[in-house]
Order: sequence, then structure tokens, then C-alpha cells
Amino acid sequence: MENQDKYYKGLFFGASLGAAVGTIMGLLFAPRKGEDTQMIISGKVKRAIDRASDMYVESESDTAYSNEAKHRSQEIIDSARDEARKILDEANNIMRDIRSGQSKAQEN
Repeated sequence: MENQDKYYKGLFFGASLGAAVGTIMGLLFAPRKGEDTQMIISGKVKRAIDRASDMYVESESDTAYSNEAKHRSQEIIDSARDEARKILDEANNIMRDIRSGQSKAQEN
């Protein structure tokens, strides 16, 4: 049981580290400027949140859904918004780090 827990922890941390490294490498080697990429990402996230919100509003009028389903869907929407904000904040931080690194390199 303990070995299985270690396996899943290692798998989780490995996947998280891989995602972080992949994001950073993708931003560094992206064919567009960082600001353009950031605007594209934020636009797609906002559209996805808007679509999810629209679907939730439409479902409010449908009596087939129970209060529990509405509550859970709102939790999912809120969670998606929070995750989207975290991703955008992380992307902004990465872009700031890249810019500060580039400006330091240019000074030298």
C-alpha cells in the first residue's frame, strides 16, 4: 500500500513538473510574441468560461436538473474560473521573468 502511494505521488509530481517545464519551453520557443500568446490564451479561457456560464444559465430554466446538480455545476464553473486565473497569473509571472531575464542580458 505504501509503495502504491509513493508511486502515485511520484506520478503526480512528475506530471506536474513535466507540465510546468513544457509550458515554459512552449513559451520560450513559441512562434509568436509572448504578449500575443498571452492574449490568445486569455481569450480562449474567457470564451470557455463564458460558454460554461451560458450553459449553466440555460440549465437553470430546465426543471429536469436538481438543486444538487446546479450546485455541483456552479462549483465546477467556479473551480474552472479559479484554475483559469491561476494559469493566467502563472503565465504572466513567467512572461515577467522572461522579460526581466532578457533585459538583464541586454544590459550585460
